[in-house]
Amino acid sequence: MNTYMTNPASGLIEDTLDYLGISHAQAARDMGIPRSRLSDMFAGRKGVSVDTALRFERYTKSPADLLIRAQAEYDLRKAQKEKLPEIKRTVRPASITLKAA
Repeated sequence: MNTYMTNPASGLIEDTLDYLGISHAQAARDMGIPRSRLSDMFAGRKGVSVDTALRFERYTKSPADLLIRAQAEYDLRKAQKEKLPEIKRTVRPASITLKAA
């Protein structure tokens, strides 16, 4: 089963811009970033960088840390789905014995 994962961080940015009635082109100009950065984020080709989150916070007062946490959670879930099976096959857990203090 191949399920598509939507990036919640870029979704929050896009939804906020839509709610405020601000075009992607206008937002990119106002935030001082290439329009392609927003296009790539909304198309799922790129994630939300710290730089973009900070600029968006300044632009809309939306907390940058919310975007960064959403991006990190998305990245982790995506890696678990895509890479974890291979990691489980190729990485052998260390034998660790905890010593009493």
